[in-house]
Amino acid sequence: MTTTAAAVPVGGRREDVRGALLACPQLHGLSPAALDALAGAAWVRHYAAGDTVFRTGETCESMFVLLRGAVVSRTCSSDGDVVDVGVAAAGQAFGYFEVLRPSPRTEDAVALRDATVLVLPSPVALRALRTSPDTLFALLGDLVRIVRLQNRAVVERVFHPVTHRVATLLLELEHRDDRIDLGGPQVLLAQRLGVARQTLNTALRSLAARGLLVVHPGGRTLTVDRAALAAYASDR
Repeated sequence: MTTTAAAVPVGGRREDVRGALLACPQLHGLSPAALDALAGAAWVRHYAAGDTVFRTGETCESMFVLLRGAVVSRTCSSDGDVVDVGVAAAGQAFGYFEVLRPSPRTEDAVALRDATVLVLPSPVALRALRTSPDTLFALLGDLVRIVRLQNRAVVERVFHPVTHRVATLLLELEHRDDRIDLGGPQVLLAQRLGVARQTLNTALRSLAARGLLVVHPGGRTLTVDRAALAAYASDR
């Protein structure tokens, strides 16, 4: 279920919103006036893990800056296969493709874990972006990063064994020392890799048998030997 707060109030919290916009790497270069306009139009929304921020085919009414949590971009095939194509981390903007080129949403955005976002209405966001070539170049750089990640994912799906892809992804996840919190059920990890839950489970068992990791009860946390896992992931 999604809870939508009222418009961001004037005062100390408005300054917090402005600070979050100023710190967002994709919004680098906005003028003080543009930042003030965005902060004045912003809303705060809270999503529980598994909630949908937007769906494929919806009209684009806003872009977002993630304040807390993680949000995944997800696409589905006509056969029902689900593939996660990118994850926004705290501080990053997402959902801006269709703001730059108005059109229906081309993918889903789903909260991987409890998330808080700033909602920036499309008309206000587009006006702000048009005032700053530096910001447009920052967004262009982010788009290049996303395309490269997606190209890498395609290559990995075609050429690299699932166990190596799992090892690589585990090394990219947030961790504390050698302990990794998957942030939800293993099916979310499987979707990010574009494989079945059973395929992921087999790969994890294989990595565990090699002594590279331990899956804790419940399957949502792992302890890994990061050095050994990195060596295995790079040995292709």
